[in-house]
Amino acid sequence: MHASELAAAAVQVLTGGAPVSAEQKSAVQELVWGRLGRSTLGASALARLHEQPGEGSASIVASVLADELRADPDFAELMSRVLRLRSNPPAQTATLQGAAAGPPPTFPPRMPAAAPAQVTPDAAEVRKIWLLGLPQMILAYVVISVATHNGAGRPLQVVILLASASLAAYGVWRGIRLLRRRIRGHLLEAGMVLNVLVLIRLVLWLVGV
Repeated sequence: MHASELAAAAVQVLTGGAPVSAEQKSAVQELVWGRLGRSTLGASALARLHEQPGEGSASIVASVLADELRADPDFAELMSRVLRLRSNPPAQTATLQGAAAGPPPTFPPRMPAAAPAQVTPDAAEVRKIWLLGLPQMILAYVVISVATHNGAGRPLQVVILLASASLAAYGVWRGIRLLRRRIRGHLLEAGMVLNVLVLIRLVLWLVGV
């Protein structure tokens, strides 16, 4: 299974969308809560799923879990082994039917440390987004001025402007990626706005070259 498929299967087990034994569900819960509970983003996603169960919150947990699975092959292999038990459950139909007839199992009573509904972005990420905006554009302007003073032609200016615009666009992309993962912060949002303005200015500058 790919990381996204493993994550989706694990979330199905967590939310009761897959017919598994209590022991297997407990094993999957232990893996998911143990890993995602280590980070603020993961803990926030799990808390949201617990408090507001639904497709949206389940998708967020699956996305964060998929990132963890991609980053740690050993964790992915362990998760795969636990989920593979679903494919060969013991022949205990009566037990499963009896469990289904009773009240649905509650979410793990042990919650991770309380996390804010909106996750504060990492300072290093915010710094990268800011550096990919105005500072690098100023640097590009200085380089172009020096190059023009030394007799450089228009092609070099275009290359420098394209490189600067690409960096600004990359900064915008990184910011959008954080925002889509429910990460918020005034500095992050301000950096995003500045990068968009820088990108627009660079595009206009390119058109005028």
